Amino acid sequence: MIAKITKGRRADRALRYDFGPGRDEEHVNPRLITGNIPGTVDQLAHLIDAHTARRSDITRPIWRCALRTAPDDPILPDATWARIAERYVTRMGYGNCPWVAVRHGEDHIHLTISRVDWTGWLVRDAFDYHRSWPVVRDIERVWKLVNAEERSNRIAPQVTRPERAASQNRGAPRPEREELRTRIRAARDATRGHGRRAFEQALTEAGVEWRAHPSASGGIRGYSFSLPTWRDRDGSQIWAAASKIAKDLRWPQLHADLLAGPATDQPPGAQG
Repeated sequence: MIAKITKGRRADRALRYDFGPGRDEEHVNPRLITGNIPGTVDQLAHLIDAHTARRSDITRPIWRCALRTAPDDPILPDATWARIAERYVTRMGYGNCPWVAVRHGEDHIHLTISRVDWTGWLVRDAFDYHRSWPVVRDIERVWKLVNAEERSNRIAPQVTRPERAASQNRGAPRPEREELRTRIRAARDATRGHGRRAFEQALTEAGVEWRAHPSASGGIRGYSFSLPTWRDRDGSQIWAAASKIAKDLRWPQLHADLLAGPATDQPPGAQG
């Protein structure tokens, strides 16, 4: 299980996203599965935001966490997710705060929590990323889930179950990020030491569409990649930052690879 923690100013926008269709209409049957406040999405958002407004000195009073199971885990029923959410919230120290858990997909839930508890006391969020780790490992043991820390690929980010299903619906032989990872690495390896132009030419020849993002100094700060057939339901092309495809494709590492060996911008085999 992976816990992705973020902080925010207001609950209304977060909850409207949770209960909405999603960026690519991927949300299925958004629903409240547990929490300690009832109501519609508007009522929930108003109650949490009105409560956190009691502490105007706090700039980011909303604590958000997405809990996601591994692709190899079974699909959990709402009742199990509710128990997991309650255990996680309590052990993270937010049990006496207004909070809700929303589910709109098979493999994850979203927690929206006020850091201001019912008495008006602010719950500290210091080191919450580190404190979350043993709580998640405990949940994995109790519910016999995959240990995501052991399974996670720190170089290649995991493809989620909804992403894999979406690629199948598009008729792709495998998820686009996995395909891009293979093609981009092949282009990098074939042009190692030959600079950007050779790399970009190899990408184009491999059927990879790319965008170079300029930096303030006049160079670039990285790439985004896509495939011609990688499109959402509206037909708009989907792009992924290099870091979302593989961490070894981030610009600092990629730049070093492209400059390794002979320092030249000529394509492999070119005479100069």
